[in-house]
Amino acid sequence: MQPDRKETSLMLVYGLNAKPRSRRDVFIYSLQWMMIMIYPVVWGYVIVGVGLGFTGTEFSGYMGRVVLMIGVSTLVQAACGHRFAMATGPNIIPSTAIMVAFGLGGRELAYEAMNAYIFAGIFVAGLGVAGIISLIGRVWTPIVQGCMTMMVGLYTSGLAMSMILGEKHSWWLYAGVLQALLCGGLAIKGKGLLATIPVLISVLFGYVTFIIAGDFDWALVNAMPTFSVPEILPYGWSMPSLSMIAAMCVVNIFAAVKNYGMVSGYAGLLGKKLLPKDERRTFTVFGLVDGVVAGLFGTPGTVSYGENMGILLLTRVAARVFIIIAAVGFIVLSFFGKMGGMMAAMPPPVAGAVLLGVASTLIGLGANIWHSNHNGFGEREIFIAGFSVFFALGVFHAPESFFNSLPTLASMILGNPIITVIISSILLEQVLMRPAGAN
Repeated sequence: MQPDRKETSLMLVYGLNAKPRSRRDVFIYSLQWMMIMIYPVVWGYVIVGVGLGFTGTEFSGYMGRVVLMIGVSTLVQAACGHRFAMATGPNIIPSTAIMVAFGLGGRELAYEAMNAYIFAGIFVAGLGVAGIISLIGRVWTPIVQGCMTMMVGLYTSGLAMSMILGEKHSWWLYAGVLQALLCGGLAIKGKGLLATIPVLISVLFGYVTFIIAGDFDWALVNAMPTFSVPEILPYGWSMPSLSMIAAMCVVNIFAAVKNYGMVSGYAGLLGKKLLPKDERRTFTVFGLVDGVVAGLFGTPGTVSYGENMGILLLTRVAARVFIIIAAVGFIVLSFFGKMGGMMAAMPPPVAGAVLLGVASTLIGLGANIWHSNHNGFGEREIFIAGFSVFFALGVFHAPESFFNSLPTLASMILGNPIITVIISSILLEQVLMRPAGAN
């Protein structure tokens, strides 16, 4: 199996538009993507599912819709949106907005926020068609890209370690670290096929380990129905207030900015440049599918994950065909509650170990983006990058009382370090520390 050198210097095993060389590859690499896509299921489960206190059939129905939405958004984006092998899933930005609404007015206001996201999706789709969101590219410099990539890695590493450590010292720590080292070791030193499926092997290893140890939540699996049909507008319909629609439109714009950074970063790894038509297509699909459809199914809005860049570096498989097959499989699985339960019951250290491996590559990648631009990376650029990263990280770790004292919208923005680092780096580079005479 020879690496594909046509598109990038990453020594790809499969390039973006490469066709499968064997049925074995179709099975293995598609299965690996399905394993990777379990992680977004966990995001939907932990933040909104648990946060809103769903139980029983209500919870199982929600999980089925999350699985369906992950499959649909991944399929549509890979097939006719950004056209990259990138998994999408529930986004922290609208998820946080839903939970803020829940804190302010209970489930009724949280459901209103989900319905309002339908209008927010239409709004962003309109901006995408008009090419307005594409203007982000004018200020999306290596400094901004490096800051965002570095922050995704740092944020992910913190989440990964919290999932591995748990609430007290236990064997989870050693199992998680061993799994992460297995994943990274296979990616670096593995030979042949083993070097291209580290995520698949580590996830399977983790599941088997926890099942044998008797530390797997079979109750969650058993609580799910065997077969279910995802509902549209599961919480009913009531016209959201104009203020809620406006708030969710702002939230979705920030989600779109984050999506731009993820997609452009992935394109950069492949040695590609997003053309205006590519950006319009990506954001039109983003608004209509990741926004409108997500709102119709009563799930958090979805976005292409930054972890995809780390996954590309780990697996060196960029072919769209495998993720398209996996996405179709996910859509089918959404009708089978037991499978959704298996995904939602992923032991935290298993997900954390995969994230730790991905985070490690993203942190290194962020530094490499800055290093690759070393000819224009002097004291000014070093300060901007360092200040932006540590300002965003520092604010993120502020006490809860600080965020409670802020207006809701400001709290949602500053509470997300990825959005904060993007705003900070752009503001410093383009406004506050812009060189005299710069165009």
